[in-house]
Amino acid sequence: MKRLRISSFGVRGFVNESLTPNIALAYAAAFADFVDCDRVLLGRDTRYSSPMLYSAVLSALLGTGCEVLDLGICPTPMLQFLVPEMEAAGGLSISAGHHAGGWNALTLIGNDGAYLHPLGGEKVLDLFHAGAFRWSDWNRVGRRTELDGYSATYFDALEKEIDADAVRALAPTVLIDPIGGAGSLFLEEFARRLGIRMVAINARPTGYLPREPEPRPRSAIPMAAIIRHLEGAVGFVLSSDMSRMSLVTEDGEPASEEFTFAVIADHVLGRRRGTIVTNCCTSSMIDRLAERHGVPLVKTPVGQAYVVARMIEEEAVVGGEGSGSVCLPSFSRAFDGFLIMALVLEAMALKRVPVSELVRALPRYHIEKRSVACEPRQGYRILEVVEARLIPGAGATVDRTDGLRLDWEDGWVHIRPSRTEHIVRVISESVSRETAVERANEIVSFIEQEIVPG
Repeated sequence: MKRLRISSFGVRGFVNESLTPNIALAYAAAFADFVDCDRVLLGRDTRYSSPMLYSAVLSALLGTGCEVLDLGICPTPMLQFLVPEMEAAGGLSISAGHHAGGWNALTLIGNDGAYLHPLGGEKVLDLFHAGAFRWSDWNRVGRRTELDGYSATYFDALEKEIDADAVRALAPTVLIDPIGGAGSLFLEEFARRLGIRMVAINARPTGYLPREPEPRPRSAIPMAAIIRHLEGAVGFVLSSDMSRMSLVTEDGEPASEEFTFAVIADHVLGRRRGTIVTNCCTSSMIDRLAERHGVPLVKTPVGQAYVVARMIEEEAVVGGEGSGSVCLPSFSRAFDGFLIMALVLEAMALKRVPVSELVRALPRYHIEKRSVACEPRQGYRILEVVEARLIPGAGATVDRTDGLRLDWEDGWVHIRPSRTEHIVRVISESVSRETAVERANEIVSFIEQEIVPG
C-alpha cells in the first residue's frame, strides 16, 4: 500500500517509502511559488526524519528566493500564531502530529495563520503536479534567519487571552505528556507563566514516540495510573505537534478526547455567546451544549482547514473537533494544545471545581471509533455500496456533508474515507453503549466484506 496523501493544505506519508526528500522539495517549491517567494516561517518537530525533510524544504524555499525565518523545533500551533505576527506570507511546518512513527508531513499555513484555505491549496497542488517551479538566479537566492526567543511573543499573548491570575491563584499540580514532541521545549515556560506545579512525562525531545501519538483514553492509561499518587489536579495528554489533547481527571479517569472540545465550549460559551463550529462527526455533546447556551451550531467536513475557514466566515466564538482539538479565533486560527490546557485550567479556577466536575456537567453519550484499512480508490466505492444497500432499510436520516452520516433518534453513525490515512473511519454514537457498539460492528463487518483484495 503506497502511503502518501496529498491534500490542499499539506502532504503526508511514510518516510522514504512515499514521502521522500524529492517529494518534500517539490511540494515546498510549489508553496514558494504560491506565496510569490516571499517571507516564510519554517518549523519542525522532533521526529527522526524531520531534519532530513527540513533540509529538502529549506533548499526549495531558498532556491526559489524566499526569505526563511527558521524557528527550528517549534509546535505547529505556535508557528501558526507567529505567521501573522511576523507579517509572513505563509508558514510550513514539518510534523506528523497524531500519526505513528515512520510517518511525517508538511503542513502549509496561510498568511492569516490558518491552514491554507482549500482554494489556495488547490493552486499549490496544480503547481506541484506541473513541476515548473520558479528557481531564482544564482545571485537572488533566498536567505535564512534563525530566530530565538520567539516563544515570548506567543506566551505574552496567551497570558492576556485567559485569566492568568486566577490560574496562578489556583496553583494546581498538572501532569503534562507532550510525547517527546516539539512542545517539550516550551513546557517550562508555559508552567512558569501560569504558576502551575508541573509534572512532565515523556518531555525529553526525541524522535522516538514513547506511546501512541493520538491522544485517546488508551494513550492516557499510564498517566491515569499515577495522577492520584502525585495529587495532580488534572492531566493533559498531547499529540506530538501540540494540536490535540485528551484529559485525565484528578481521580484517574482517562476521559475520551471528545470531552476536550466539549469542556472548553461549555466554558467559553458561558462567558461569551456566539456561533460554535465543529465537524459533522463530533459528539452530540456539542449539539446539546449549543442548545443549552442558545447559540447557533455550524457543522463542516472533517479537518482543521474546514473548521477554521468556516469559523472565520461565521465570525464564530469557538470551534473544534472531537479529536481533542480547539480553536479560539480571538487568539489564533490554530488548533492549539497550549491554549487548550490554559482554557481548561481557567475553567477550573473560575468555576472553582475539579476537572472531574467539568466533565460530569456535560451530556453523556457512548461513542465507538473504528477504522478499516482500505485504499482510497476503494473507500469511495464502499460509500456508494453502503448508500445503495444499507441505507434504504436503515430508517435513518442521511447527511452527506462528508462521507455518510446516518441519524436515528438515539444516535448516529458516520462513515468516511480518511484524507490523511489509507483507512475508512467508522464512528458510532448512541445514548446506549450496546447500540453504539452494535452499529459500529455491523458497518465495519460490511466494509471488510466489500474490500477487494489487492
